[in-house]
Amino acid sequence: MTNTAWRVALGVVASSAFFWAVAGAVDLGLERTRKGYALPDGGGWYTFALFVGFIVAHFSVASLTDTTAGRHAPLVPAAGACFGAVSCLLMGQQTRHWVAAVVMALIGSALPLIVHLRNRTRRARIGADAPA
Repeated sequence: MTNTAWRVALGVVASSAFFWAVAGAVDLGLERTRKGYALPDGGGWYTFALFVGFIVAHFSVASLTDTTAGRHAPLVPAAGACFGAVSCLLMGQQTRHWVAAVVMALIGSALPLIVHLRNRTRRARIGADAPA
């Protein structure tokens, strides 16, 4: 496997961990503390996965933008969002689970579309600025 393939694999795993933690937070709910809101006892792994998954996925996707896989970089968090939506529905079938799963599915489907439209607009602008 090439270096790019390893970065994609690491990004998908980290993004999946992040969205799995979001699904776990939806399942556990939040409790009020002195400092605000936090996950209740037993949510330590979800908190860890939220922070580590976000940081690792961010740097993984950021490192892909300078390679030939740059145009496919939004598929990494999209795959994680799909995994999170499925995880959320496996954890429960209440209304909050369905709402979170739909939001994650919308995020997963909107990311590649937004990046594609932005790139197409950028290419059209560059083509319009080129001398004839």
